[in-house]
Amino acid sequence: MSAAHPLADELGSQPLPALDALTTAEIELLRQSIRAARVHQKQQLARAFEAALGHIPALLRGPVRKILFP
Repeated sequence: MSAAHPLADELGSQPLPALDALTTAEIELLRQSIRAARVHQKQQLARAFEAALGHIPALLRGPVRKILFP
């Protein structure tokens, strides 16, 4: 088993062979960084979506949310 396998779940595929050169601590740091980046990205997308909804009349915001996020 490769030391980089813990990254497979985070990446959604097998990591590049070059990542085998990383230590266990470096892999863990990279895994945590990827997770933190994804959380940050989700937060930013949610903020952007809410800002975009601000341009839609209030009565239509609920239906628009239901259409975009069923």
